[in-house]
Amino acid sequence: MIPLIEKAIAAISPRWACSRAFYAESLRAYEAGEVTRFNDGWIPINEDTENTDKTQRDLIKARARYLERNSDIAGAAVGGIVRNVVGTGIKPQARTGDEALNRRIETLWREWTAAENCDITGQQTFEELQAMLLRRKIVDGEILIKKVVARKRRHPLKLQVIKSDLLSSFMIYAPKTNNVIRSGVELDDYLRPLAYWIDRKSPDGYVEYNPDRVPAAQVIHLWSRSQPDQIRGISDLAPIIKRLKDTQDYLDAETITARIAACFSVFVTTQTGAPNMPGRIGANRGDPEGKRLKSIRPGMVNYLAPGESIETANPSRGLANARDYVAIQERLAGAGLGLSYELMSRDFNTSSFSSARQGMLEDRKTFEPMQEFMAAHLCDPIYREWMDLCVMAGSLDIPDYFEHRETYQAVEWVTPGWSWIDPQKEVQADIAAIQNGGKTLAQWCAERGYDWREQLEQMALEKETAEAMGLKLSVHTPITVQAAQSNHVNNTDDEKEDADGSKEQE
Repeated sequence: MIPLIEKAIAAISPRWACSRAFYAESLRAYEAGEVTRFNDGWIPINEDTENTDKTQRDLIKARARYLERNSDIAGAAVGGIVRNVVGTGIKPQARTGDEALNRRIETLWREWTAAENCDITGQQTFEELQAMLLRRKIVDGEILIKKVVARKRRHPLKLQVIKSDLLSSFMIYAPKTNNVIRSGVELDDYLRPLAYWIDRKSPDGYVEYNPDRVPAAQVIHLWSRSQPDQIRGISDLAPIIKRLKDTQDYLDAETITARIAACFSVFVTTQTGAPNMPGRIGANRGDPEGKRLKSIRPGMVNYLAPGESIETANPSRGLANARDYVAIQERLAGAGLGLSYELMSRDFNTSSFSSARQGMLEDRKTFEPMQEFMAAHLCDPIYREWMDLCVMAGSLDIPDYFEHRETYQAVEWVTPGWSWIDPQKEVQADIAAIQNGGKTLAQWCAERGYDWREQLEQMALEKETAEAMGLKLSVHTPITVQAAQSNHVNNTDDEKEDADGSKEQE
């Protein structure tokens, strides 16, 4: 409708009114910015990210945890990510330039990753901690790891995992410095974390709202930042939480419908309400305890009172409809997380080789940045702190360590690899790439989650053992040599056959 003021302007000056209409129309270049009767209830506002997130963070977190525990679709999504990103663990390859020192560092690291050495509770290995931390980062949106120093130990560094629930939500200003505290994080003017204010929690589960100030250097805050003014994380499941809950409710309703349909029952209507019992109307209108009938069960026979009848709602739904609905929801939920339908549903019945391969390649593009994130934000800081403390404790003897600290801390992280869809095709492609210089052995091993040095050492050991036992395995002979040997054997056989033929003719 044309506003009243525009009508008045049109009556006074049509040219002015046309000019106003032209410029007003040019301002509406985006349909997404129009407010009409179809979307007038959808007018979000732009606000500070933390002010927006903090009002809903805890509720979103609780809902995500509920789905993690109760939704099989959510469990498949989270479990699939953890399996592919962490798997058996992200492991270091020291790159100091000294192979003997590299082996010493890696041996000491493997010793530290045992549960009794790295976990302050003594219950989880470092690889198990990685899996749990990634799971909590996905579901909760964030997780805290406090680096604790246990003095006079061979392995001084211990890790304490702290749920984000314990970040104080009541502190506004730091008592001594007067720095701003937002959602439990003390910040400087550039939103750089200076400290974390963490509530104490007793062993019996009660929270003491008397937070301790823990300097940021002692804490690893594992979360993903998507806004420049964001302070804390939001669950990675937030975009699909509603879809997952709706799908779960739908499946619950379908289950109840199927259970009711499976209950074959008989209802009998008589003049008196009970068989062969004249004059006792309504005597059998309930169950044996006298309660009114509110449910049915398989094989039930029940007599109705006069005037009563059975009417049922029989919606035209079937298993095919439920399958299609759930498949669409799983596909959309997977798209929201960057996962393929096959990984979300574990349904490979309709997948061809090309589609399964394309889906796996897209999934890997989702997993690889996550692996880089875990290596950069979790493994690297812990590795540097661990090495500093081991040198100071004397567990690692490097005299000039602090003069060349960056050189000695050089490391590459080996992430879990993935198996092939069609091993023969994949292996042939990898062999061609290695032979043509398009891929190195180290790259190939890294893609499979192997340490290339361990691979070569094992190959050398197997070759030496086989030769000591008088065995000559084809795997230790180059392909070109095998081909030459095969050609030589074939030529020898041909010459022998020719010689035998000549003798027979003579």
